[in-house]
Order: sequence, then structure tokens, then C-alpha cells
Amino acid sequence: MNIFRLSGDVCHLVAIIILFLKIWRSKSCAGISGKSQVLFALVFTTRYLDMFTSFISIYNTVMKVVYLVLAYATVSLIYFRFRNSYDSESDSFRVEFLLVPVAGLSFLENYAFMPLEILWTFSIYLESVAILPQLFMITKTGEAESITTHYLFFLGLYRALYLANWVWRYHVEGFFDQIAVVSGVVQTIFYCDFFYLYFTRVLRGRGKMTLPMPV
Repeated sequence: MNIFRLSGDVCHLVAIIILFLKIWRSKSCAGISGKSQVLFALVFTTRYLDMFTSFISIYNTVMKVVYLVLAYATVSLIYFRFRNSYDSESDSFRVEFLLVPVAGLSFLENYAFMPLEILWTFSIYLESVAILPQLFMITKTGEAESITTHYLFFLGLYRALYLANWVWRYHVEGFFDQIAVVSGVVQTIFYCDFFYLYFTRVLRGRGKMTLPMPV
């Protein structure tokens, strides 16, 4: 454990809590991609199956349980409790275009051809693209509420801090996880344009972040 990983975990948790509280307090999931949240729930499910086979630390186990509970609680709010406010028409990204290649790649590129290892690899690859339905939805509608952009900012910051964590571990421990690093770089790249808009528009006090409407 180092400061970059710990900070990344905190940012990840903050992002999930921000989203959950946004939906719960406003009693609306408008502007939120249910598809992205389902993908993230799938990421946590396939990654944390090792809870049943190995114990790393109390911190590790608690964080995994919290992520899983909040992920599925968020999905339930979107698709059940506040489903009347869910904009399924704008949330139209074809997730099969993500799931099929990711599943195929996890079978081809992994560290060991074993069920749990393949599922872990699948979760790493899927996490790198799980945010795309949300970004696509924002692009399609042309704007995002400030609270939604805060969620995305902390999610992106979490990935950037994890990249710093991998650099630190490589220099200090000589440890290098190619799958996690490459996937993390891909995911961070997806946030680059958003980060620019976040700093230039949202942090200047505008209520919503507006984007050019797609042609």
C-alpha cells in the first residue's frame, strides 16, 4: 500500500458515493447511464470473486464489499426505485460492442488460463471502457449536471492515481502488471477531454457542463 493507491481508493469511493447520494437525494437518475452502472457492477462482481478463495487484509475485504453493495444499490435505484426518471432513450450505447471484444480478449490475453484469473482479467479490461456509455450519453444530450461531472472527475482521478501507483510500485518494488497498466492508460485517455471541460467550465461556476451536440 502506498499513498497513490490509498488516494486512488478514496477517490473511487468518493465517486461512487457522490453518484449514489445524487440519485437518492434528488430521487432522480436523470443524466445517469444505467448501462455504465451495470457494467461497473459486473466489473466488481467478476473481480472480487477471490473474496471466497483468499484473504488479503481487512481493509481489502471491506472495500470490496462496500464497492459491491454500492454498485448494486445504485443499479437498483436506476432500474427500479427511480426508473421513471431514467432516460433510456439517451442511454443508447450498444454495450455488446464492449462486452464481446472484452470477453474475447480476456481469454486470449491473461496471466493464467484459469476461471478466476480470466474473470479478473475480464474485469480489468471491462473497467477501462465501462464509462463509455456515460460519456456517450453526455455527448448525446449535450450537457451534464455539475454533480454528475464531479462523479466523473473523481472516477477519472482514481484511475490517474492508480497509474501513479503502478509507476511507484515499479520503481520501488520492481512490480509491473502489464494488463492493469495498459488498461488503466486506456481508461485515463477516455477522461482527458472530460478533464479539460471540467476544469475550464464546471470549476468556473457553471451549473451544468454543456457540450457540442453531435452532428
